[in-house]
Amino acid sequence: MKIAVTYEDGKIFQHFGHTEQMKIYDVENKEILSSEIVSTNGSGHGALAEFLKNLGVETLICGGIGKGAKDALSSLGITLYGGVDGNADDAVFALLNDNLDYNENIECSHNHEHEHNCVSHNCNSHSCDSHNHKKYAGITVVTSENFETEVSSCKDLVVIDFWAVWCGPCQMLSPIIDELSEEIGDVKFCKINVDEQQEISAMFNVKSIPTVVFVKNGKTVDESIGFVPKEELTRRIDLNK
Repeated sequence: MKIAVTYEDGKIFQHFGHTEQMKIYDVENKEILSSEIVSTNGSGHGALAEFLKNLGVETLICGGIGKGAKDALSSLGITLYGGVDGNADDAVFALLNDNLDYNENIECSHNHEHEHNCVSHNCNSHSCDSHNHKKYAGITVVTSENFETEVSSCKDLVVIDFWAVWCGPCQMLSPIIDELSEEIGDVKFCKINVDEQQEISAMFNVKSIPTVVFVKNGKTVDESIGFVPKEELTRRIDLNK
């Protein structure tokens, strides 16, 4: 079975019709076998449903979605879990473990300026799109394409979480990294998938995961290997700012 998630920077992108990327998970017996990030190539609401069908997707997890797109997905037999936010990988794991928090009545209306609001009875206490005015908001997914800009050239402290989909301790650490990224606005938090970014992982000599590397002015200043509690990561962040 294939599960698709509207995707941006490690999180669930909150507007189905404008998502530029989908993360596709190949799942069997409730285990994730592999995952890949694919470009939607600018496909719009209606074309996205066909795009997913052609990829063999049977299930979609997303944030806000309009009635037309919902109908298109339904007509193609794609099961929808809408009104979901947060980390994309966490959402897939929650779905596989039958505890995903979603809103089956999600339906967004859109005006000509692409502003949109949920019109269902419950939006799970979040708007379809949120804006954070901290210096750094959320988590940046780092690849070879943006490594220089996001990590090497950053003069502030950068906290990099090296992880993989199949890594149990990584899944335990992930929500802690998410919480810290929301609480600490003057530190950049990044995630690097070791399976997808092997060259960067080798550059940092990552041999086991999860590994959290602390970088400042392009140089490694600290490192934590294995699962560690939130208090320890906070201590290291304060020490290296």
